[in-house]
Amino acid sequence: MNEKKICFQNKWFQVVKEGKYYFIEEFNVKNGAAVLLREKNNFIFVKIFRKAINSYSIEIPRGYGEKGETPEETAIREVYEETGYKIKKENLAYLGEVYPNNGLLSSKIKIFYANIDKTDKIKKALDEVENIVKLKINKINEFIKNDLIKDAFTLSALFLYEKKIQRKKDEME
Repeated sequence: MNEKKICFQNKWFQVVKEGKYYFIEEFNVKNGAAVLLREKNNFIFVKIFRKAINSYSIEIPRGYGEKGETPEETAIREVYEETGYKIKKENLAYLGEVYPNNGLLSSKIKIFYANIDKTDKIKKALDEVENIVKLKINKINEFIKNDLIKDAFTLSALFLYEKKIQRKKDEME
């Protein structure tokens, strides 16, 4: 068996070498979450600057869990911090989990969906969020086609939504 060696570590992740492989183990991702939000006919995204790509990104709220949080609690907190919307646990629907980059990262994140109402917005978004972007479904497709939405969590969430939530609606009609 190959020895596991920590090459670098900070409070968010560590770089590990095991045999000939290098990978990143992120901390607190077992309870990390991302949430696709829908307010009536609009989906809610955040526009946020991401230094890793040196650009703004239009994406769904997401983040690491804090110690002792469940993924649902993380989802609720992240939505509140990044958008100002306060959602209830019973309004979350589990869509699935994704591996953001399974060739480099050991993490997997749970993806949720939530219907919200404009009355659920009770505070301003965090300063790191440039603004809230509301898009109708046909505009989302246009944003994807024009490379304005490229975030893997967001694309995964939209796909899972289409396959799980929309299919249920279609079956009921």
